[in-house]
Amino acid sequence: MGGGGLVWRDGERSLSGWIEWVCRCLVGDGGFRVIGDVRWPDEPYGRQLHSGLDAAGLADVFRGAGVAALYVSTTRGLELSSPTVEIMPVPVGPPGPPLLRAQAEPGGSVRLGAPVRDVAELDSWLTQLSPLLPHPIPARGGSDTPFAQPLAGGLLTRPDGIWVCLDTLESRLRPNGNPTSVVSLVSTAERLATDTALLRDPRVVEEIAVRNMHDVAETLAALERVWSPGGVPERSAFAGLGMWAGSGVVGSGSRVRVVRIEHGSVRLSIGRTRAPTLQAEGMASELSCWARPLLDPAVHSTAYAGRLRALVKWLERQERAVFGGPARWRVSGGGKGDEAPPGSLDASGLGRWLHSRFPQRRVSTGLVTADSLQLDDLLTATSRLTVTAHRA
Repeated sequence: MGGGGLVWRDGERSLSGWIEWVCRCLVGDGGFRVIGDVRWPDEPYGRQLHSGLDAAGLADVFRGAGVAALYVSTTRGLELSSPTVEIMPVPVGPPGPPLLRAQAEPGGSVRLGAPVRDVAELDSWLTQLSPLLPHPIPARGGSDTPFAQPLAGGLLTRPDGIWVCLDTLESRLRPNGNPTSVVSLVSTAERLATDTALLRDPRVVEEIAVRNMHDVAETLAALERVWSPGGVPERSAFAGLGMWAGSGVVGSGSRVRVVRIEHGSVRLSIGRTRAPTLQAEGMASELSCWARPLLDPAVHSTAYAGRLRALVKWLERQERAVFGGPARWRVSGGGKGDEAPPGSLDASGLGRWLHSRFPQRRVSTGLVTADSLQLDDLLTATSRLTVTAHRA
């Protein structure tokens, strides 16, 4: 490492030595320009104070400003070829632009962004990030079979975490285009070497077409094998499930994909043709504990709030599918004229409230976790109401 680490704190290491390490890893030959003198409202983002500074010169500027902690901030930039690199003070006050920051053109030995067209290229790009981390990312290799669509990797660093972003390559090659996200991984410098293992399979970074519940079960079983910490289980918890649910539950043309992985927790999404998107979330290593309700037809159904008895029965079916029994419901959000009911409700109480407040709406389940169930948000003209259930 040689004095590396994406965060510097006074007393831990030499400031100029740390900036030299940043230069070797991430910065080209043009030196640093320093932006500061933030003044409201005339200069809300500051002005350029210095340019062409080397590591020693930049260290003098930060020492003169009395900075006690710094971090490296990187972004994907407007295009794949132009990521950004900045050194900024670690925030200690209310949110706002930093009083002083150093900018540089990217360069160095570590590529912040790169095309990743298959698992082998993804592995190669991830492992070359190792100089930035306290623990190197082990090379795992992988197939060179092309992904269904070419991707681009990008690295975002902040004082409290690291984001690995996989976007469509086409969106990153468009001039000044917004990235089309495929999956993002949120981790820390200490955990990134472990967490990146969750990405290295085509089924994690590609949408998977499903025609029926059996296909959903097969997809979940495949992901369970990918993420099983002890290797492939002898028999998947999803084996044989969903076979008799029929194609009408999710609808032909539906797609399953991993949207986000955050500190080992996975967000799955099922984009359905006949209903709103359904999501589920939980630890990757515990997939069978929180994803099984996705194979219950009740979770994929909807209910018309104008029919009270049918609505209450539908809510009770959601409770059984996710918790195996009764739950307590709570409504949050809202505003003046859209007040949420106080306290927690049972299915009957929530049904009466939904029936009286939204008699023309269809309600559906939007998110399932290991210990909660959330309906799709209820939007009014002025606010958003969220309905959440926990085991009674």
